[in-house]
Amino acid sequence: MKQTLSKWMIGMGLVCLLSLAIGPVKAGAEVPYRTFFEDSEGHSIPTRPAYTPAGVVAKDIYIDNGKGELVYSPLKKPQDLFIDGSDRLYIADTDNDRIVQFDADGVFLREITLPESPLKRPQGVFAAENGDIYIADTGNKRVVRLDKQLKLLQEYARPQSSLINETFIYEPTNMVVDGRGFVYVVSKGSYQGVVQFEPEGEFFGFFGANATEVKAMDVIRKLLYTKEQLSRQVRLLPPIIRNIEIDRQGFIYTVSGSSKEQVKKLNVRSENVWKELSFGEKVVMSPEERDKVVQLTDLSVDADGNMTVIDKSLNVVSQYDASGKLQFFWKSPSSQAAIAGLNQSPVAVATNSRNELFILDDALNLVQKLKPTPLGSAIHQAFMLSQGGKYKESESYWEEVIKLNALFSPAYYGMAQAAFNEGDYEQAIGLYKLARHGQGYSDSYWQLRLIWFQKHFPLIANSMLLSLAVFLIAARLQRKYKVSLLYGLRWGWLRQTLVSQLKHAFYILKHPLDGFSDLRFLNRGGYISAFLLLGSTVTVLLVKTYYTGFSFNPKPAADINGGFIMTGFLVSWTSWVVCNYLIGSIQQGEARFKDVFVGSSYALFPFVLLGLPLALVSNVLTLSEGSIYQFIEWGALAWCGMLFFWKIQSLQNYSVGETVVNILLTLLAMVILWVLIFIVFGLASELVGFIYTIYQEVTK
Repeated sequence: MKQTLSKWMIGMGLVCLLSLAIGPVKAGAEVPYRTFFEDSEGHSIPTRPAYTPAGVVAKDIYIDNGKGELVYSPLKKPQDLFIDGSDRLYIADTDNDRIVQFDADGVFLREITLPESPLKRPQGVFAAENGDIYIADTGNKRVVRLDKQLKLLQEYARPQSSLINETFIYEPTNMVVDGRGFVYVVSKGSYQGVVQFEPEGEFFGFFGANATEVKAMDVIRKLLYTKEQLSRQVRLLPPIIRNIEIDRQGFIYTVSGSSKEQVKKLNVRSENVWKELSFGEKVVMSPEERDKVVQLTDLSVDADGNMTVIDKSLNVVSQYDASGKLQFFWKSPSSQAAIAGLNQSPVAVATNSRNELFILDDALNLVQKLKPTPLGSAIHQAFMLSQGGKYKESESYWEEVIKLNALFSPAYYGMAQAAFNEGDYEQAIGLYKLARHGQGYSDSYWQLRLIWFQKHFPLIANSMLLSLAVFLIAARLQRKYKVSLLYGLRWGWLRQTLVSQLKHAFYILKHPLDGFSDLRFLNRGGYISAFLLLGSTVTVLLVKTYYTGFSFNPKPAADINGGFIMTGFLVSWTSWVVCNYLIGSIQQGEARFKDVFVGSSYALFPFVLLGLPLALVSNVLTLSEGSIYQFIEWGALAWCGMLFFWKIQSLQNYSVGETVVNILLTLLAMVILWVLIFIVFGLASELVGFIYTIYQEVTK
């Protein structure tokens, strides 16, 4: 038996070796980082990688030492990376005082040192369309312009202008050149903005300066401090610009240390067209990184308008479409080893004509090369076509994205745009709902409602005319023959106690002060009716939460915790009743606990009266009628607030001022009550844990 088993194992081993020899299996290695996208609710959702590692560049550089020998010369603290129209790479090798150039395949071509006027710690490089090379020669405080043969053509030294004082720091760190030949220079530590030079080298002015960020404490200091105290304060200065980029349309992009406008897209008039957008905030951080601040370092814009942004502090790479909408992002985990695709300290990023990413790392002293995956390529194409209004053409790419990642909600939005543009509003409304896009859903529903109304208008008009005719005939018969349509109908049950109390809620709506007084002195209210109104309020609240139209409540029902909403409301309302009664007793109010309890329930009646119809009507309204919806909703809440005010004033027999003080003290008492409850529950939990620990020790 053992010999048979041994022969069988040997045979299987030979088969495996033979199969490997005939057709070797290629191991599919996963990327060493996780990629995320942002859904319509703003949540970061993991997805398949959009980019995969494709090797490294500038790892092995060998320079001719002049003796016919090749000497290994690695990068040393490089600070900038640029890719020209022919996909050639230029790297500002800062600590080696040179620029190194590579071809499109990453093969080293040459180093640029400018022997007749040596470079000193260059931090930026740019290649114009005509082949001229611009270098931010930081150590020499200049920008140099070279031709294709590396001949020095021009220097852009410290500008001379009456607009610039002696304190201005001119240490160029990067620059771009537009189609007119204007040079935009970023200077280290300069808060005035980008230094703009004319093609001839004359100073033209400052460009894209950031606004000064004023915090609340700064405003308070200005109001309270004297002039002498203010003079001793540190002067508020705008955030400095860290880096710069230019796209094919001539838009200038700047990266700053600002908390509001970290990335700006500037037109020729220096206006930020992305003023309302924010960047670099959707980052999944580990607990030890919670104290770190998002600090963007560099960006790159590809031929399709997609913008890639890197964050050196958090080691994050994010990509946005041409409109500034986040597509996806990934974060390199902490690693001391050099692993393909993982960054340790990214300082610059560039994109070639094939949309491949090149990320320069000044800790690893090399460039990580990443190429788009099928998912990344499909997303790029789909976003590009949608941005260009080619919705029909984008549909196939969105379908490909959904095949690769069915949770990618922007794909449903793109397909919904395509369906809407083609007039298929029924399909569009379903896709907009999947994308959780309320505005698109509303627009599609508007079109469907308009089509339905146009189709059924004759029926609606005839029905209205027939109803009017029946009403007029009935009214004429009633006047002529004295016929009562409700003859003999008796509503004796309305005189029952409970129904009479509920009817009193309508009286309070018209005469609030007298109505609340009647609750106490004429016993027009009771606990049963109060509990009924309170239960109705909870019911209406849940109906509004779950059944409000999608246009006004695009949040999925699965994400709504009805129990939490109901508990929160009841706890808040109970706290209000208890605290309001106690404060009223202290302030010599006249209301009993029953009066406060019942009156607080009756004050909720406008919400009960309007909330349910509003929730139902919201399913046939669109956002174009949103003002109507908001008016009724806020009107109901304001009405309830006024009834609470009049309830306190009437039942406690207060003046207006005393009522205001009572409300403020009640709110303060509620806060104190909740804090005490949290403390008691916390201590009780600790006590139970302590007792349980002792029990475990004793029973061992």
